[in-house]
Amino acid sequence: MIVDFLQAPSLLRWWRALRPGARRAILIGVAAVLVAGIPVCLLAGASPALPPVALFLLVVAVRPFPGLIYLAAVFCMPLGLWMTGVQALFGHAFGGRDYALSLSSAVVACSLLAVTLLRRPPRGRALLAGAVVIVVLGVWSLIGFADHGITQTLVGDRLTTLPLILFVLVGALTVREITLLVSVLAGMVIANAVAAVVEYIIGPAELVALGFEPERGVRLIGDTFRAPGLTEVNAELGLLAGGFLLGYAALWLVRDLRPRRRLWHVAAGAAAVALALSTNRTGALLLAGGLLSAVVLNRGGGAAMRKRARFIGFGTMVAVALGFVAIGATGSSSTFERFQVWGNLLASGAPWYGLGVGGVGAATGSRVSSSATLVFVDNYFVSISLQLGIPILIAVVALVGWALFRLSRGSERRPYLAVHLALLAGLALASLMVETWEYAAAMMCLVVFWAYTAKTATAADEAEVAAVVTPVIPRPRQDQDQPAQQAESGR
Repeated sequence: MIVDFLQAPSLLRWWRALRPGARRAILIGVAAVLVAGIPVCLLAGASPALPPVALFLLVVAVRPFPGLIYLAAVFCMPLGLWMTGVQALFGHAFGGRDYALSLSSAVVACSLLAVTLLRRPPRGRALLAGAVVIVVLGVWSLIGFADHGITQTLVGDRLTTLPLILFVLVGALTVREITLLVSVLAGMVIANAVAAVVEYIIGPAELVALGFEPERGVRLIGDTFRAPGLTEVNAELGLLAGGFLLGYAALWLVRDLRPRRRLWHVAAGAAAVALALSTNRTGALLLAGGLLSAVVLNRGGGAAMRKRARFIGFGTMVAVALGFVAIGATGSSSTFERFQVWGNLLASGAPWYGLGVGGVGAATGSRVSSSATLVFVDNYFVSISLQLGIPILIAVVALVGWALFRLSRGSERRPYLAVHLALLAGLALASLMVETWEYAAAMMCLVVFWAYTAKTATAADEAEVAAVVTPVIPRPRQDQDQPAQQAESGR
């Protein structure tokens, strides 16, 4: 039964395939665990919320699609989960640890990765790429252990590998599941935009009085308020909105992939509002840079399609610029301050082989960090050089350049690669201004649209090949002449 549960296409199909006796046994067992577990926890001094929370986590940790929805909620709406008491519930269930919700997302992601690899073992290039990643992370994790300790290095490992885990998990879904996942993300983007508008109306002073954390949930540029939406900080909201908008707008570059769902259209408009209210210029760079790069490098679709793509790309850039002007977020001092930060970090004496995983970035600001201060680099390429060293940086830059070249050339025969071109170029450009790779919400949007494009195009190609290969068998002539023959014999 456990094997069937793990391998079933969906929970609903698994449940329907069970015999009535098995269904009753499962329901009785779950009820018994909940009814008996709560008093046992009370007697043992544990939280009575532990049994239902643990049961929920067990289900999402072994079922990829529900698990990915859970991860999307934790990544895209952490402030919303705090406001609704979900974070407090998880913290109470695990002994008052307020970080339990965030930590559970990492555990669920790793568990889902193991289940996915068991269901679909990697082969060929995928197996080789996985081996390279494991070796690199293993070596530089050992360097991190020696430089700043095990716990901070493990946090860095989680931040580094999470986008890769999401890539494997989402890529293993069906077309229908990925399409539903895009719709789920669209709903979360709309919720974030609504929250950002409400926060903008309420104002920063009142938000602080309601319990929002100053300089995190509530940030100001002079007199301009940076709305966080349902994320923890405005940068997360801006990158989430920019990532969704980039994926949505890039679909319009390919005729067969143009979005037609109303929810996606509404979410795109909401993302534009959220991006403007977040005042996050890196999110705008992710969007505009990705689209413009795809317009310039795309070779497919014909002259008319490329002309339409140029209109979409430049129109989006103008709209983003006007939005930032409208809310007064046009200052550039923070942009130029980054140059001084990068220079100071590069001159700080880091060895050529790096400090190890977690040496800089968000890992230095975690609760288990051994660093004295939070070391944000605001450039993921510089972060790679500081953590993994110059040789790995050169390899990553070369790999990104080679991938952009291959996608550009391949878009002539496979137009859908224009979407992948936009996503990769946008990620590379945004990484010049912030550690985009470490923002899980934005990376989930990019990964989901990447997989949606690839899966949809593959399904369309397979359907076209099947239509060509499957022979059309004409109806026998005797069937057509049978009424005449009957009339002849009747005479």
